[in-house]
Amino acid sequence: MDKNRVKDIMDADENLEVLYRGTSVWVEDVSSSQEEATVKVLETDELIQVPTSELRETGRELK
Repeated sequence: MDKNRVKDIMDADENLEVLYRGTSVWVEDVSSSQEEATVKVLETDELIQVPTSELRETGRELK
């Protein structure tokens, strides 16, 4: 995903679904270089660092 779009999703009023390798994640933070993001895996609450280029937006809103 484009790094600017990741920031837009973080700032959005809606809770938009983001996937990392097919798994739903919540974007917690984006690095100052915006090449990596800290995400929380929703199934396990694990925090991991991932490349922003590997994040995918589904277009769905999380309820």
